[in-house]
Amino acid sequence: MPPHLVQRMVQYSALRPGMMRSTASEALHCGQFDITCLGDGVAGFEDGAGLGSDGLANTPLGPQGCEVSYRFLAKHSGYVSQIRVYLIPDKSGYAAGTGGLIHVTLNTDDGTSSHRPTSTWLASYWISNILSLPSPSRYFYVMKFSTPPWVTAGRLYHLVFKNADKWPTYNYLSVDDLYHVKPTSPSQPTINDTNLAVLMSSGGGPWKERSGYTPIYELDFTSGASEGVGYIEGWVGAPRTISGAHAVRETFTVSSNVSVSTAAIRLSRIYGTAPLVVRLENANGTLVHQGSIPAANIPVTNASSPVWTKLFFGASYTLLAGHTYHLVFESSSTSLYEAFPIRKGYFYGFKATTYFPYGHAEFNQNGTWVGWTQWGQTNRLDGDLQFYFNTP
Repeated sequence: MPPHLVQRMVQYSALRPGMMRSTASEALHCGQFDITCLGDGVAGFEDGAGLGSDGLANTPLGPQGCEVSYRFLAKHSGYVSQIRVYLIPDKSGYAAGTGGLIHVTLNTDDGTSSHRPTSTWLASYWISNILSLPSPSRYFYVMKFSTPPWVTAGRLYHLVFKNADKWPTYNYLSVDDLYHVKPTSPSQPTINDTNLAVLMSSGGGPWKERSGYTPIYELDFTSGASEGVGYIEGWVGAPRTISGAHAVRETFTVSSNVSVSTAAIRLSRIYGTAPLVVRLENANGTLVHQGSIPAANIPVTNASSPVWTKLFFGASYTLLAGHTYHLVFESSSTSLYEAFPIRKGYFYGFKATTYFPYGHAEFNQNGTWVGWTQWGQTNRLDGDLQFYFNTP
């Protein structure tokens, strides 16, 4: 696993999301997850990043008989040539031995209100000898189908993972997902849970949705289209201050004219009663719209437990193609808010259709706007604030 993704981890139980895990034996449970800390598909422009995440969550395939399904609503019709996912094949507690013999199938949905996978396969792929692959290919794994399956836009499908190794207790790996420490309903603000979810079956039991989990995946079509969720981690260990001279923003360039009427962000209010000020401005700083969200609308939390909050503009503004804008978040020095980005996976092969490709997150450092600092790298351009717009 790339070292900058796993320098520090905290393990919990899925049965008790707030309980610390402290023993190696407990780490083998299906409910294990990790939160990436310091030291450790976006459909259109209006969605912004459209997603929230505090870190990564994994499910081991094998030791407890766990199987995983990624349920998703197809946005395109066509033949799927390959699928990219995020796996952990070589970290103790998350994987063991050879990594197992993983059978991955693309299944239809059963059409019930529970929306579970059927036994009908549209495609099948075997993951074996994964440790022979170099980094990062063994982690951001690509399954190429010899006979591409057809999917239809607007229909639900399941990508099902099962360990078929003869000795799954000793040879296994984990699938990795985005995770909310405090799950919400819906799990993501811009997507219905029916249309995007992680399901788990343990020991042959019934399929159940994993609250707070969001799949990381990409479907690539023979037509050249692609879709999915290409955000690969939350920078919860690198929050930035919103207070006085310190502020954060998303800077972006619009690809085609779009009208916006609200803006939302996921952040934490640490203390204070001053409102959160939201500015939508042109690249030169001239104002498009400014408004305030009362502090009372944002509960006091710690930096690792952000919440979504939204500003209604009270009007619709058209952002022009080719123009650059900033969505800025500020507050008085008497109050403290904090925000952190989620990371786009383009360095690991995820395509621009699976994240917000039009801009990046920045913070104000000594009067200068710069990209985020994380994993020892400054002025990064691969993070987005957890934000979105709404259209009229």
